[in-house]
Amino acid sequence: MRQPARRLPALLALLLATTASAPVAAAGNPLATRDQLRLEREAARLLATPEVRAAEADVRRAFAALPFAATAEGAATLDASAHEVAFAGVEDSLDRDGAHPRTFWVWSPAHRWFGLATPRAKVLMPNADNVFRILPVDAASRYRLTLTRTGPEPTQLSLQLLPSLPGEADWSEVIAQRVDSDLTRAPDGRIVITVGPEAGEANHVATTAGSRFLLLRDTIQDWTRERPYRLTVQRLNGPVATTSAVPGKPEASAQAAADLIRAIVSRVLAARDGGFGRSDGFFSGPANTLAPPRVREGGRWGLSASGHFQIADDEALLITLDPAGAAYLSVQLANGWLGSLDYLGHTASLNLAQSRPNPDGTVTFVAAARDPGAANWLDTTGLHEGSLFARWQKFPGPVAAQAQAVREVRLVRIADLPADLPRLTPAQRRAQVAARVAGYGTRFAR
Repeated sequence: MRQPARRLPALLALLLATTASAPVAAAGNPLATRDQLRLEREAARLLATPEVRAAEADVRRAFAALPFAATAEGAATLDASAHEVAFAGVEDSLDRDGAHPRTFWVWSPAHRWFGLATPRAKVLMPNADNVFRILPVDAASRYRLTLTRTGPEPTQLSLQLLPSLPGEADWSEVIAQRVDSDLTRAPDGRIVITVGPEAGEANHVATTAGSRFLLLRDTIQDWTRERPYRLTVQRLNGPVATTSAVPGKPEASAQAAADLIRAIVSRVLAARDGGFGRSDGFFSGPANTLAPPRVREGGRWGLSASGHFQIADDEALLITLDPAGAAYLSVQLANGWLGSLDYLGHTASLNLAQSRPNPDGTVTFVAAARDPGAANWLDTTGLHEGSLFARWQKFPGPVAAQAQAVREVRLVRIADLPADLPRLTPAQRRAQVAARVAGYGTRFAR
């Protein structure tokens, strides 16, 4: 059985390799800010503390108690999954002072830049196509966010005002939200958003007593062209800061990070037993199905559907989806711990820009443990069981549940794949993966 790679793919490692250098921001890269590099350095420090190491050991024990851990694939992926959950908790524990806000790109793949080696931070299968940035706020201050284009803009920009981050109580509650179609632009193309306790127009987000974070998502469908926005934040006014934090200097508690890690793993286990899990703590519902799509965030964001796959070496899962008018559609795979698979060195996620449609506009994705030759191969990285998640975003207007969005989910033998599916040669497959690596690698440019 081919196990999932635990190291960076050679092509990606070559692309991201840097010489040791001073951690200064890259002028042309909107993600490589001074604050980002300072926060990543602080995250690396916390990850090595005894408190966080003990919390990671608790995550491993919690995973090991599940039936899935007794399977070969569960055992093979347990340690790496526990580590990425721990690092996600470390990241989420940083940058929480609304009096000194810093923008922080979180839940990204492992990367090396500016002399830093940052491990993968993943929890609850974050979208492979998203650039997630968090920004701390408080309920009494006023802020101004400025988003500036750095190239062809993302397919969708969305913003949520939240009381907490994943793993904390009430983390799924959304206080307020905006998508790009709600927002107006300045004459120069910039998007300027104000945040504060007062009421305002479309480009204003009103805070409440429980407001603590802004989560911004740049959904980048075409990795080779679209670029994330440059995001800057200014605190315009507010109470005199009572914390000891110094602007630009992250301060964090190893114990707070450890506590958050332990909270996060409880949410992961609940998600497995809910949308992805069945009564024995393995996987839910009949295998090789997608649940009916559900409306997300009042329909302004779109639809999503979850499920899991269970296939043999000679089998493939055909997933035919209808975009149903959405500008963005994707399917992403994860392991049994809801940890994202390696979507850079493998086609473990695919969207409209990365796949070939059927003549009627639907898209048939082919999940398989080995290359079936189909152009829209969802590579399970050798796994035979795991989770899958589909997303439909950026509809022309608010949407209701789309009964026809999932056309078919069907298990077949690879030898019996429909003859009319788009195909790729081995050379074309290598080029497909190389294009993914190069396109995503622009986010780590120096």
